[in-house]
Amino acid sequence: WRLRPRLNGPAGLSPLAQVVRDLCPRAGVQAAVSALMGAVSGYVVDSPATPRHALEPLMAAYDFIAAEHAGDIVFFHRDARPPAELMLDDVAPASHGETFAQRDDPADMAIEARVRFLDPRHDYLIANVSARRLDGAEGGVASIDAPLTLEVESAEALARNVLADRRAASETLHLAVGHQLIALEPGDHLALQGRDDVFEITRIVDAETRALDLVRLRAPVDAQLALVAPNHPPQPAVAPTPALSVLDLPLLPGSEQDERPLAALFASPWLGPLEVDAGVGVALATQRASVTQAATMGELTWPLWPGPVDRWEHGNAVRVRLYGGTLSSSSGDAVLNGANAFAIEAGGEWEIVQARNCVLVGEREYELSGLLRGRLGTAHAMRAPHPAGARFVVLNDQLARMEIGAHEWREALQIAAPPYGLHAADPRAAVATVTLAHASVRPWAPAHVRAVRGVSGEVTVSWIRCARAGGDSWGPGDVPLGENSEAYQLDILDGAAVKRSVTTSAPAFSYSVADQVADFGVLPLSLHVRVAQLDSGGAPGLNTELTITL
Repeated sequence: WRLRPRLNGPAGLSPLAQVVRDLCPRAGVQAAVSALMGAVSGYVVDSPATPRHALEPLMAAYDFIAAEHAGDIVFFHRDARPPAELMLDDVAPASHGETFAQRDDPADMAIEARVRFLDPRHDYLIANVSARRLDGAEGGVASIDAPLTLEVESAEALARNVLADRRAASETLHLAVGHQLIALEPGDHLALQGRDDVFEITRIVDAETRALDLVRLRAPVDAQLALVAPNHPPQPAVAPTPALSVLDLPLLPGSEQDERPLAALFASPWLGPLEVDAGVGVALATQRASVTQAATMGELTWPLWPGPVDRWEHGNAVRVRLYGGTLSSSSGDAVLNGANAFAIEAGGEWEIVQARNCVLVGEREYELSGLLRGRLGTAHAMRAPHPAGARFVVLNDQLARMEIGAHEWREALQIAAPPYGLHAADPRAAVATVTLAHASVRPWAPAHVRAVRGVSGEVTVSWIRCARAGGDSWGPGDVPLGENSEAYQLDILDGAAVKRSVTTSAPAFSYSVADQVADFGVLPLSLHVRVAQLDSGGAPGLNTELTITL
């Protein structure tokens, strides 16, 4: 519509002459403005300013000047008066040597002009354009704040003109002429005999001769110019409510000394660091972490069924949709070395999963295959299945550690993550209630549980403990104990009922014939057992529970 004829004229616009006429009385002058042409679509005087200061952006944008004529202030466009030719015979003999322009120091000349204006295409926000020389010149920057509603094309033309004017005005002449040129006035244009450039009279001093101060005017092809792409401030972003997850995980490789839980936050747009607060209630919450990066997180779009633990899984695959960020495939060796580690939420617990293949199949949606399940002792969190919609978090340095008091483990905590710049009590804050089990100090479930009946009828139950830290060594000797002493709790079950519970300091227990008869009345054909390692405080860690045929 901007390029079509306006059948009803410039509706809503103000004539340039009227705008200038309204500004001049503020200076106590009446000016002649009838020579001004053009329309102003919007102009703002947004601060206390002199009328001259208010007029300068208009004069630059519409290329007009002011001069005194017959005692009155007259405004007119620069190109409205053709230049008068100044003959060398009209120049006083004392000025014959001054007919060459004097040029300022190039280092003081502008090489770039920047214009700020009001952009009607973007809700009248302040926009910027600039023009810059391409000839390798050095110098400063000329800036003009034009509180005018301008089209981008008009603002670009203004930037070009401002730059050309500033550079042309760096060349000056000071001539003396005879009084026969009494008709010359400031603002008049002069062309010197034999020269193509045009000068404008800026000052006249009458004495024995008429002393003229002149500045060169820009030429249509004054300089090589390059326009910078116009820009405008973005719409003020509304701070969104972040997506929040608190991950209570086992000790992660490379951070074996850090037991604190992890906070994952995602917000788009990400306006700056977000804080995570925690306490017994939101009103009493204190800051526990500052998250400086948006986490790569999302949710499952396919259910993920159980699979083998700590072995490559070739038959299972899952799809996830990310809120933001990307995934990429890795080699098998890289995955075994820790790459592509993810956490999947499972009812307050988290299963750690790794994947070799991460294939983009849709917008921010990936299919993951070549999985390793139940990593770092999290097989207990494997659900049947992880449902679609379960939270998915990439384990990387985009997560932040939370400060947690020793008394807050295993207690219900209110976690709040407010939008950027707001407080935890803000109604738009993301809020969650979590009970942190202190997974980093919890013993892992024992592995390789066996039960063998001896020739005398006794049953030997045995298992192998799993180290929660430092268990990757393949050298001689046993893996680190990780606790003050070695102890286990073994429960022998009949359905949900515990028939016998024992504590042992060795990873084995001998179940005598007498105890079997006392517990079951006969020698059982199978045993349902549950075994867990005890931590330094005597509390059982994760357990392994299974039924073994004898």
